[in-house]
Amino acid sequence: MAWTTTKTVVAGLVLLAVMATLLVVKLALGPAIEDSYFQQNYMHFQAVPKDLLAVRPTHFTNGTVSYTATTSPKPGQYVMRMMGRNVSLEQVIAAAYGGNPARIVPPLIKPKGNFDYLVTMPDRQQERFQAAVRKKLGYTAHWEDRDTDVLLLETRVPDPPAFKLSTATKENVTGQNGKYWFTHMRPASMLGFLERSFKQPVLDRTGMTNYYDFSVTVSSRGRNEPNQKELEDILGGLGLKLEPATESTRMLVVEEAR
Repeated sequence: MAWTTTKTVVAGLVLLAVMATLLVVKLALGPAIEDSYFQQNYMHFQAVPKDLLAVRPTHFTNGTVSYTATTSPKPGQYVMRMMGRNVSLEQVIAAAYGGNPARIVPPLIKPKGNFDYLVTMPDRQQERFQAAVRKKLGYTAHWEDRDTDVLLLETRVPDPPAFKLSTATKENVTGQNGKYWFTHMRPASMLGFLERSFKQPVLDRTGMTNYYDFSVTVSSRGRNEPNQKELEDILGGLGLKLEPATESTRMLVVEEAR
């Protein structure tokens, strides 16, 4: 009887050890992240399970995607979801820290290859996302002012006539056949797009602080991604220009985590 009791206890301890090991492995791996989650489709992305956080080297080879969508789990509650597929370290850092890749100072030694990230958790997103980047990729980042090569968005003439004072109350953009109408917007609203296109910080020096209505026309060749020359021509048609300069600028500096 003593031997039987001993075997039962040992068997129980072994079973507990196996269960503990499986639990640790499950916690380490986290929930399964399916490739189907990384689609740039609003309705599909809304259906991706919540409480997911993943940062990993990519195995995708079919293009780069950075995508965000807002969901409303409860009336009056809005939660941002973020996804990146086959993106650079700079794009991961920009998503985790709320910056723009054009304002990132990369580390001296960059990792090889690209990455995926997926964030669908509703609470403490940025904090937990940053912690995952530190743990999984070994990098952290902080903001500081640095002398940087920039582009200054300026007016060619005072009060460019292409900008009409807006009587609307909400920002809006509509487009058809290469013609785009911008409602209740400032020239500064274009800075983020210009920074992504020119891969440099762009600073607003127009002095135009009112809200305006204006329109632009993009050639069929440049509708998906206008090149820099076409963007300069579009700005010229609006009475604006970009001038190179060196100025102290807020930059996101990436470093290896210690």
